[in-house]
Amino acid sequence: MILGSATEREQALGEIYRLNRIKAGSFVLSNNGSDEEAKDIFQEAMIAFYENVRDGKFKGESAISTYLYSITRFKWLNQIKKNQIRMDHHQKVEFETSEEGTMFRLIEGEKRNLILDVLEQIGPKCKQLLIQNMYHNASMKEIASSEGYSSEQLVRNTKYKCLKKLKELVTAKPQLESILRSYE
Repeated sequence: MILGSATEREQALGEIYRLNRIKAGSFVLSNNGSDEEAKDIFQEAMIAFYENVRDGKFKGESAISTYLYSITRFKWLNQIKKNQIRMDHHQKVEFETSEEGTMFRLIEGEKRNLILDVLEQIGPKCKQLLIQNMYHNASMKEIASSEGYSSEQLVRNTKYKCLKKLKELVTAKPQLESILRSYE
């Protein structure tokens, strides 16, 4: 029915959603997630399930409920990992700025300004894409959706061109290259 008419697809997906949302959502809730996060993650799992059926990746070798639960579990664990990376980064920044004096903040400010200057030179579109992908750990699919790209492949191609341009700008400024290496 999922591959059938629009009416059949809506009915099938509605029934699958109704039968599986509580079980899959309970995984998120039992692993420190909120009701809203459970709804969002399960919605993403439903989309992934539909795309997998449409693309022939779901062969029916397991029950739909098991398959959806696995997708939900994977997506939630991935979200926890992303959240932990962000939290670790913010804690590190807070620790470093609280432990160091004024000179450190001035030097870091100058470094940051050099980096921001280069990011401005690559253009707002590239800047936004790289920040979303590298700092916020957004997937190509998420970026395509939020930034209005027509496909994930277009995001990948644009990211490649942006990184190439960024590398050229960094290579042209040796002091910036050494600053960036200090963050490794």
